Amino acid sequence: MSKILIVDDTADNVKLIKAMIKSVATEIDVAVDGEEALNKILNNDYDIILLDIMLPKISGIDVLKKVRERDIDIPIIVMTAYGSEELAVETLREGGDDYLINKPIRTEDLLEAINKALEKRKAKNLEDEFTNEDAYSMISEFENNLREFILEALKRKYGPSWWDRGIPNFIKSICLKRQNDAIVRKREVYPPLFYTDFSHYLPIILFKNNEKEIDNWKDVFEYYFVSIGWIKGRLIELTEIRNEIVHPKKVTKRQFKKMKLYIDEINEYMDRPHD
Repeated sequence: MSKILIVDDTADNVKLIKAMIKSVATEIDVAVDGEEALNKILNNDYDIILLDIMLPKISGIDVLKKVRERDIDIPIIVMTAYGSEELAVETLREGGDDYLINKPIRTEDLLEAINKALEKRKAKNLEDEFTNEDAYSMISEFENNLREFILEALKRKYGPSWWDRGIPNFIKSICLKRQNDAIVRKREVYPPLFYTDFSHYLPIILFKNNEKEIDNWKDVFEYYFVSIGWIKGRLIELTEIRNEIVHPKKVTKRQFKKMKLYIDEINEYMDRPHD
């Protein structure tokens, strides 16, 4: 739920927009001209601004410019009944987060624009304020997803013999030893693949045994990913970042952004539908 400022000089429009956004707004404020809008933006902490273009005193475009000139980082969605492609381009160039032509605006379009803008702001805030704990949580969740993806992909190809055919021998040995150690120490015991290291996933994806006519990349994973170089580069980079997180060494903002980008990319490809 969010604190939202509506900037519009038409009472009927304000009433309509209030009804549309009530499900996502904890507090709604209104400004009826550009000057009032600027004053309120400068003196309040809004989560999002819904800005009309045609305003008295100061136009919506000028309000947008002045807000961005002051480096005020608030998502701004521009609305107008007099839209054009040129105006849309200018709006986005001046720092608008989205552009809606009011003919009239549909509730679903407005809510989608609001949710996208808020998610974008949330992601940016995470990148700006992340901790090693945030980074570790993100890559741990990704590791669980990747492990599950590999398991299901191998099962679809090899059936019950996926462990024997799809896992390199050196990884089998490591996993079974760790599983046995858990049994000896009377700890909770998991399936063998749970005991892999992050660095093991790439060798599994690229595993090949010519004698047994096994080629995990060609027969299983090539369908999902762009190329060997693509997945290899990303998983090697993620392995290095993960190692720095757990040592622990402070992850830089650049590393965090790269980690998030690579995780999002790989997750998108893993979600491809399969036969």
